[in-house]
Amino acid sequence: MTSSPSRSVAFWSLLVFLIGSVLGLDFRLNGSVVPSYYNLTIGVLRDSSDPTLFDGEVSITVRGVGPSPIQQITLHADTLEISSCRLLDVGGGLTGGSEVETVDISRMIYEAATQQVTVPLTQPLEVGRDYIVEFKYTGRIRTDMAGLFSASYEEAETNTTRWLALTQMQRINARYVFPCFDEPALKAKFQLQIVRPSGYQTIANTKLAKTTQSGSDRFVDSFAVTPAMSTYLLAFMVTGYTARGNTNEFSVLSRPEFYNNTEFSYEVGQRVIQAYNALFALPYAELGNEVLQYASSPRFPHNGMENWGLIIYSDDVLVRIPGYTDDWSDKEFAIRIIAHETSHMWFGDSVTFSWWSYFWLNEAFARYYEYFMAHQLYPEYHLDEQFVVRQMQLIFATDARNSTQPMTSPESDIQTPSQIASKFSAIAYAKGACIVRMWRNCMGDENFNAAIRDYLKQYQLSNTEPRNLFFYLYEHWPATPAVNLEHFFADYTEQVGFPMLIVNVTRQYHIVHIEQMRFLLSPGDGSNATLKYTVPLTYATNLHPNFDNLTPSAYLHKVVDIFQLEFDDPIDWIVLNLRQSNYQRVLYDTTLMANLQVALAARNHSGIPVENRAQMIDDFFNFAKVGYLDYSEVFEFLEYLSSEVDYVPWYAFFENLQSVAKRLTPEQLPSFRSYLEDNTEAVFDKLGVDWSEEEDTPLDVASRNKVVAWLSRYQASGCRDQVHEMITASEPKKPSPDYRQTFYCAGSSQFSGFMYVWKLFLEETRPTEKQLLWAAMSCTRDYETHYYKYILENATTVEMKKVGIATLYEENPDLVEPIFKMITTNITKLAVSLNSWSETAEVIGDMAEYFTTRVQQQLLQDFYQNNQQLFGQSATVLSKSLDSVEANLQWAEQRLGRLVSFLAKRNSSSFVHATSLLLLLLSSLALIAISY
Repeated sequence: MTSSPSRSVAFWSLLVFLIGSVLGLDFRLNGSVVPSYYNLTIGVLRDSSDPTLFDGEVSITVRGVGPSPIQQITLHADTLEISSCRLLDVGGGLTGGSEVETVDISRMIYEAATQQVTVPLTQPLEVGRDYIVEFKYTGRIRTDMAGLFSASYEEAETNTTRWLALTQMQRINARYVFPCFDEPALKAKFQLQIVRPSGYQTIANTKLAKTTQSGSDRFVDSFAVTPAMSTYLLAFMVTGYTARGNTNEFSVLSRPEFYNNTEFSYEVGQRVIQAYNALFALPYAELGNEVLQYASSPRFPHNGMENWGLIIYSDDVLVRIPGYTDDWSDKEFAIRIIAHETSHMWFGDSVTFSWWSYFWLNEAFARYYEYFMAHQLYPEYHLDEQFVVRQMQLIFATDARNSTQPMTSPESDIQTPSQIASKFSAIAYAKGACIVRMWRNCMGDENFNAAIRDYLKQYQLSNTEPRNLFFYLYEHWPATPAVNLEHFFADYTEQVGFPMLIVNVTRQYHIVHIEQMRFLLSPGDGSNATLKYTVPLTYATNLHPNFDNLTPSAYLHKVVDIFQLEFDDPIDWIVLNLRQSNYQRVLYDTTLMANLQVALAARNHSGIPVENRAQMIDDFFNFAKVGYLDYSEVFEFLEYLSSEVDYVPWYAFFENLQSVAKRLTPEQLPSFRSYLEDNTEAVFDKLGVDWSEEEDTPLDVASRNKVVAWLSRYQASGCRDQVHEMITASEPKKPSPDYRQTFYCAGSSQFSGFMYVWKLFLEETRPTEKQLLWAAMSCTRDYETHYYKYILENATTVEMKKVGIATLYEENPDLVEPIFKMITTNITKLAVSLNSWSETAEVIGDMAEYFTTRVQQQLLQDFYQNNQQLFGQSATVLSKSLDSVEANLQWAEQRLGRLVSFLAKRNSSSFVHATSLLLLLLSSLALIAISY
């Protein structure tokens, strides 16, 4: 699965947790009875007057495993109306034998908080003997995308609304659909039948075995028995879809009008399956299910869900619409999500975590292969390089706070629905993938792949805990260098956080000292700053610039305070954590940092790869954020960017730049603009604003998008003018889908460009494209006309109005103050337009996050004092905004003073000229040194 739970689910889960804590409830089943087989029949659309009603019948083969006596059977059911319950002796087979007893349903006990139903028995079950417990019940097709829920779409040719029903059983939603043992370790086989009217078809985990008629206009679709699997993986859809491919082997299913738009995802799926078959040496067909289907849905809570044999994706993943979603970025998205969900057939479906506290055993590997299998098959995207900026550097921000959590939690800590939901976090996905990548690089590809193959083979159709995985990593781990693997594995899975390495050079550049401490973004937030880690050490120097050997030369152990590297010859620079392979940050002393800047400014950046260049950028920005460096030092170091043309370092720069640029005052922006223009010169000269569909690589496209967006936002390098000329020429060049948001935004800054985009907006019929064009129009600098004429008069929804206002000041940061004055001159006019004072408060609060001066703060204070009575309870939003503005201003005054002085000083032509000459001289000296 590739997304996180909604706020509403989290809220209700928290409420259930609080109730359960007070009452001392047990949310786990007691394990005295286990299932092995479900025979499940679901009937839909039986009553046209009540289409949300479904009826069900399930016969569950169970076995008592003790301890004796087993006087009751407890399982899960939620929002189901059980009408009858029987217990049968299995007798001659799974269809049931003689009746043992009919259960009086009035004696059944339902516990709402734990979602458990207890079936009392008049005589105990015999341990070791199989029984069948049979339920008949009814339920509701839901609207909240949990359990069995509905979706619809409008058929393009007929404008007819088409209905479909589909499932989402993860996390613990199977209990909404049928009484079951809804825990991941309680695997069982499933025999599914769906009763539905004519005009529909059913698809499910396994291939369709037969369809039979059942009365007038009713049909029963019966499916092959599944492998033994967890309840959360059961899936079916009642649709009118068309299949591309062979539905008995591999196919992509979507609504008929999308048939011609699924060729790309079908081809990606074929390649991905074949690659996993080879990599794991355990072909999909040998896992226990003959069929693998991808199905799209117009409404789904996640990008995809890994139901065994029936992976359900959102339409955006599987469907490529020419001219809209067939660009590089959309294709990359599809490749990654397909690689991710398909890997779950092995990691999660066949081999499943034993409890939710080990959820990362599924998602860490899926996110890892999402990038590295996709890179193997589509190397043009360089997803191996992008991983460090889009996963590792992203998750560092989460894992450096007190709110983080370990990858592995004790089972006793993960019991309630809210606690289970908490494990569906970026820690399981992104950090987990980073740790898997670190293990692979430490032990080498060959050893890692062998360990994974053994693990998957050993635990096929079973459940595991981390220790089961670790056993096979131990078995294949290289003997040298020595490391305590028990500590190494536990440090990053059972502990929170990560280390920063503090690096100092001494004795005439012959000795490097390395020590560690935990990196924290807010050291006073209650986090444990004393944590230590087993740290793999990899490095390269100017004397030995080998960045490809990622096997650690040594490990910094938790009990060692300082690790020392000695060199026979003096070094100029050293880079630790090659290709940012290991889960750590690196802080260099002043001398090494200065020498690294020289190395980066030299030809080919002295061979330092993009991952390490991006690592330094991200690390240094974050060290400045907490005060280990000053931002002026970081920005001076990053003058090297004037020769940088690769995407990954620029990605790291722009991602980190936002938090600083957002705090600069209008008076400081010209100096910042000059810095931006000077240091993007090389990459902008390489890419420009024009593009070539034949010659551009995916990273050229991504890089041009970011550079043009930033230069346009700060009106640098005449970028907006160049884009405007392109899109308003006598024969305008229409941007490809990759560029539309960025280029139409830049072009809309001038009147003729704005009118051109407005015309496109009026002509466009596709909702998502209209949203894009509306946001692009709102980049205009003619904020008064846009606000009064277009936002207040022409925007049709509250969301459009809010997007329009936010884009006005976000894309024109120098205009925040006049836009605020304009809006607050007649705040009632905006409130009437939004039909809500709470929405109006949110608009003002969001804008206040961009305030950068004490004058702006006073404007907000005056507005609050004069108007708070209009907002009622929503006035608290404005009050909190005042606190936020004060905190932001204090942070800028404390952290950005030297940076502001540096930018102002370098803005003088003499400073820029001198800096350029110095970098040129240093680069030349570096080249001479290298040649010797």
